[in-house]
Amino acid sequence: MSLLSSAEAAVRRSLKLGADESEAYARKTRTVEVVLERAEIQSERVKIQQGVGIRLIKDKKLGFAFASDLSVKSVQATCENALNLAKSSVANPDWVALPKAARLPKLPQGLFDPKVAALSGSEVLGLALRAYNAVKDCDKRAVIDDGKFSAMTSDVAVSNSQGVEAAEKYTLLYGFVVCVAKAHGQTSSMAFEYDVTRNIKFSPEKIGRSAAEKAVASLKPSKGESFVGKVILDSDPASEILFSPVISSVNADNVQRRRSLWMDKIGQLVAVPQLNLTDDGLLPKGVGSSSFDAEGVPRQRTPLITKGKLKAFLHNSFTANKEKRKSTGNAERESYNALPTVLISNLIVEPGKKKLDDVISEVDKGIIVRRFSGNVRPDSGEFSGIAKQASYIEKGEITHALRETMISGNAYTALKSIVIIGSEIRPTFDRVYTPPILIDNVNVVSK
Repeated sequence: MSLLSSAEAAVRRSLKLGADESEAYARKTRTVEVVLERAEIQSERVKIQQGVGIRLIKDKKLGFAFASDLSVKSVQATCENALNLAKSSVANPDWVALPKAARLPKLPQGLFDPKVAALSGSEVLGLALRAYNAVKDCDKRAVIDDGKFSAMTSDVAVSNSQGVEAAEKYTLLYGFVVCVAKAHGQTSSMAFEYDVTRNIKFSPEKIGRSAAEKAVASLKPSKGESFVGKVILDSDPASEILFSPVISSVNADNVQRRRSLWMDKIGQLVAVPQLNLTDDGLLPKGVGSSSFDAEGVPRQRTPLITKGKLKAFLHNSFTANKEKRKSTGNAERESYNALPTVLISNLIVEPGKKKLDDVISEVDKGIIVRRFSGNVRPDSGEFSGIAKQASYIEKGEITHALRETMISGNAYTALKSIVIIGSEIRPTFDRVYTPPILIDNVNVVSK
């Protein structure tokens, strides 16, 4: 049977057993991956994972069970397990209902590429080797420490007793390398470079070349000075430092549990007026796009921050029902063996007009951080850690690589201290589309 047929059969069986409501979420994923370690190919493998998670409600009591076997016998046994768990659980007074069927938007363009789905192990190995050769060709001092290249094809289906019936197929192609550079007995800090895309338009050469350049640029680091001032966060540290707290704060579940500092700030200024932030589940070719979320609810475009003002929170059906609202289509599951939570689809930072070189040219004294290793507390926004792949900027020019330098501050304060939002937007592994961002009033401590 197809995944959707299996899901529909699970719903019927659950209702026949006596459930008031039932939902089945099925997923099958085929992953072809090649792992690099110590500049050598360590493994090449094909993994297939599949299964179904069954959520049912009896007298407002939740039961959830899952199985990796999609046979009729296994699915029926899983339904029985879910019902038994529901009977032994405690009723949730906040439970309203599973989401009702709604018309789904057209599948966003570019989410499935048959060429990615057809990639063999040897072809993915070829992508890894192209990145490996690009590192060597770029600079002999650079070597790959580790890396991974993967091609993934996912089939997803959701069915429930409220009439939801949805199924789609996606592809994802991603790869990363970690490089170090060695010269005159010195070793640079590790440089991380990657790409993630839905289609075959993927450049391992760009990944390898960029990683090598970053590694070589961090050779011969010297001590900087300690100050409070301007820091340019490249896309990855911007995603981690600035926007992971935002993701937590706009999560309606955190708001309802009073774990969000923004729970009473709808309509208020939470960032500089030039910041516009949108969750866009329908972004063409978006790494988090689809026509429906993990509950079969239509995806949508939700403005979160407009001209610095907080506009909305993100919901799944449970959090939306608690407030008699509509879900924003942001139910997410890590896998078929997990219940839905609330998460972004694609978090889009509206880019500015200045390229990174132009942003650098406007910094009289500061640093640029290309990688961050530290702690970010989403509840308070406090961050502190090591600025990796960092360089000192003086009078609009990068002067030298820095020895490991500490940076610290508060993300919520930093959102109000943004000086420039760059123009070169890229998706991160966290599904945040952000350009480099210049912020002020950061504590910089040089060792």
